[in-house]
Amino acid sequence: MAYFNNPFKSSFWKNLLDKKIGRTIDMMSYIKQSLMAIITMLCFFFTWNYFIPIQNQVIFSAIASSTFLTFISTSIYDSLSRKIIGGQIVGILVGLSLWYIMHHFFDLLPNYHNEIYMVFLSLSAGIAFFFMAIFNFEHPPAAGTAMAFVFKPETPIIADILFIIVCSCFLGFIHYFIKKNKLIEDLEGKDKRTKLLSRLPHISFFKRRKKL
Repeated sequence: MAYFNNPFKSSFWKNLLDKKIGRTIDMMSYIKQSLMAIITMLCFFFTWNYFIPIQNQVIFSAIASSTFLTFISTSIYDSLSRKIIGGQIVGILVGLSLWYIMHHFFDLLPNYHNEIYMVFLSLSAGIAFFFMAIFNFEHPPAAGTAMAFVFKPETPIIADILFIIVCSCFLGFIHYFIKKNKLIEDLEGKDKRTKLLSRLPHISFFKRRKKL
């Protein structure tokens, strides 16, 4: 309870804005990377919907979450590109499998439709977490992908599956390219200067020990 971040304390409001703004990262980086995310999603949604109309709009949210990690939390994982692609594929496989199993239970227990539905929505996220963890594909938005397929009442169609795969592959490639060419900053990570200053007392302590 002592570590609960009370929103009524002055320290909460003091730390409301990212301390990196203007110190190690300028405001234009925040604007630039947010615009890059918007343009990327617009290209995905408009281009795909023009050729193949998307039937399951819930999957948009899963791709939006992956886009956030691509352009904002760029250093959250060591190999984000691999985790985006692998995690989304796990989400698709889990979601599709559970959709068919769930509808089999609907036929067996027609009076418990809502209860079965809630159970399988929970299972989709939990099982996706499990397989992402054991295959080292940890990508939280992919749990939303699994739930999106279970959530859809109609039979999943190939267009929705291809949309997720194509978008995740593009995001993986984009993230690799922009990180390699240092076109973006990690906007969510800790201030590098603050991180270094926090280590100084420990460094000076060990130096004093050596002298003794």
